[in-house]
Amino acid sequence: MKTTFAKLTLATLIAGSTLIAGTAEAATTTETKATTQYNALTPGMTIAQAAKVIYGKDYKKQLTKKGSSTVLKQKAEATSTSQGQKTTLYSIYDRKADFPSAMTTLMFMTKKNDSVYRLTTKSLDLYRGTTTSGARESKMKLAKGAKIKTGMTEKQLDALLSGKGLGEWTGLDTIDLTSVQTKQELELGLAIKVKSKTYVFPTATKTKKLVILDYNAKKKTYVVSGQASL
Repeated sequence: MKTTFAKLTLATLIAGSTLIAGTAEAATTTETKATTQYNALTPGMTIAQAAKVIYGKDYKKQLTKKGSSTVLKQKAEATSTSQGQKTTLYSIYDRKADFPSAMTTLMFMTKKNDSVYRLTTKSLDLYRGTTTSGARESKMKLAKGAKIKTGMTEKQLDALLSGKGLGEWTGLDTIDLTSVQTKQELELGLAIKVKSKTYVFPTATKTKKLVILDYNAKKKTYVVSGQASL
């Protein structure tokens, strides 16, 4: 999946960063706020509805018109048009910070030949300047000699870690294109919906392990879809 590829690319980038070594810490106010906003952002929302979640009562000041479409005033990271369907991408983070600790990325698309943008992809990545990986790391440590395999369920992965549960995640992703797909596509069972979460686990060595899990609707649990050493 594109999400997995993007996360593994990010892993390569932050693995090359020189950061201050540290231990896992409790969620910060910024992380908690960003997570609350992420959970409140619902696939299918218009840009105006999403802006209200992010900016609160003054959200209208963050909006403008581009042709017949309502968009954010801030510059989009990318825009495109293909076969009458428009796409725009925004990154939301503290631009004044030297090291932003939370970044929300939102992709909006229109239906073919329509002007209303709807939320189709959302992601949240949490960073820590106090960790060697640059990411918010889990408190759960990967056991010495443990081997993570693609397709492992969340329960199987948990068995390889110290403590109970997977601990703190560093990234969340949701892709849901159903609001801009055609009725025919949906009736044919071609709905595109993907959910994933990313963790960075300490190991018995100085190496950290980044693990991506995708939600498997048939198994009704998350399964390992990718991994990288940091």
